[in-house]
Amino acid sequence: MREADLAVSGIVRRFGNVAALGGIDLAVARGELVTILGPSGSGKTTLLKIIAGFELPDEGIVRLKGEDITFAAPAKRGIGMVFQNYALFPHLSVERNVAFPLEMRGVRRAEIRERVAAVLRLVDLADLSARLPRELSGGQQQRVALARSVVFDPGLLLLDEPFGALDRKLREQMQLEVKRLQRRLGLTTLFVTHDQEEALVLSDRIAVMSEGRIEQVGTPEEIYAHPVNWFVADFVGESNLFRGHLGADEAGRPVAVTESGTRIRVPQPSFPVGSEVGVLVRPERPRLMGDGQQADNVLRGRVVEVIYVGESVKYRLRIDARHDLLVRWPFRERAGTLAAGDDVTVGWNVTDMHLVAVSGQA
Repeated sequence: MREADLAVSGIVRRFGNVAALGGIDLAVARGELVTILGPSGSGKTTLLKIIAGFELPDEGIVRLKGEDITFAAPAKRGIGMVFQNYALFPHLSVERNVAFPLEMRGVRRAEIRERVAAVLRLVDLADLSARLPRELSGGQQQRVALARSVVFDPGLLLLDEPFGALDRKLREQMQLEVKRLQRRLGLTTLFVTHDQEEALVLSDRIAVMSEGRIEQVGTPEEIYAHPVNWFVADFVGESNLFRGHLGADEAGRPVAVTESGTRIRVPQPSFPVGSEVGVLVRPERPRLMGDGQQADNVLRGRVVEVIYVGESVKYRLRIDARHDLLVRWPFRERAGTLAAGDDVTVGWNVTDMHLVAVSGQA
């Protein structure tokens, strides 16, 4: 990994007898965008507040560009922040809102005008510089907040669920806006969200959190295709997860036997025979089987639910008394003509699967 701009080591934060953070280690390389992804209560916002200086850890160290800032005042850290509620000054124009961090740092007026004008052009707000926040749309207000957070060239940019108040279309637009700006400025960025799709779209790497601990850190592809445990597999993206015990078929090939007796051929496991494992099959992996087609695993099921989502259709198939299988196929040919009650045969290969630890940790 490139040289780390941000490094947190052994961060612990307790509230009474509850450990909100149980020893967090995380490094963010220069110019990298890392997303902290987790459900509500996982500790992600607490970690962000500690990095920003709004809370102090009970244990651990926060370093920014090699300097220990664990107990430095927030204003002394050189960190830009964007919040969900924008936190704009309602009585100040767009230009004055963006200029505020520079004024607080005693920057000369001529330089303030130049830097504010440049960053407003970057976020496509140059023509709205004289407006007040109430005269802007939600997306425009969020761009003002973004401009204000980067105008002073921060050493680190923190974004705490910044798009949670926006509608889906605008949120997707702002995701691309942030990614473009972050790349153009080379900003080291930490982004907090509970939205899995947002994390997959934005991130160079994702840190998945649960109950005050980081479960896995990896690229979006690694997190999606090779989660380390059941929690990550279940939380990130849609998934089919089956519990099974590892065994072997008549040819000695590894199989997982589910609690209902279904035998699923699996990849060569790193777990010992007899272990309980999670078998992960993403919905896009199974395919409709026609006459003469073969696959490592072939199952019959009945369509119990059809969900049309534009270019694709999701089907929930009942494959045995205890298990359903979710599949997602492009809306074309036969896949677009299936209806509830239809019997279908689906198949997938061992290369389409991944085994995970059933317990919280791998």
